[in-house]
Amino acid sequence: MRKVTILVACGSGVATSTVAADEVKALCKEHNIPISLSKCSMTELPTQSQNADIVLTTNNFKGELAVPVLSIMGFVTGINEAKLKKTLVEKLQEIQNA
Repeated sequence: MRKVTILVACGSGVATSTVAADEVKALCKEHNIPISLSKCSMTELPTQSQNADIVLTTNNFKGELAVPVLSIMGFVTGINEAKLKKTLVEKLQEIQNA
C-alpha cells in the first residue's frame, strides 16, 4: 500500500496543527491508511508542500499549491466533524490508489 504524505499547516505550525494532526493520525489508523505526517506554519506552505501528497490546514489558505488543499478546522472546532472525516478519508484513499 502506498504511504500518503500529509502536511498539516496552521498559523504558527504548533498549536492547532497538533490537535488536528492527532485527529488525522487516528482517522488514518482507523481506516488502515499508511501516512507520513509533518507540520508547518502557513508561511512555510509553498516550500514545504512540494514534498506532500496533500496539505491540510487549520487556517484559510488562498494560495495555489501543486497538491490538494483541505481545511481541517472542523477537527479543532468540532463543527461538521463527521462530514470532514468522510471527505478526508475519501481524498486520502483516492491519493493512495492513484
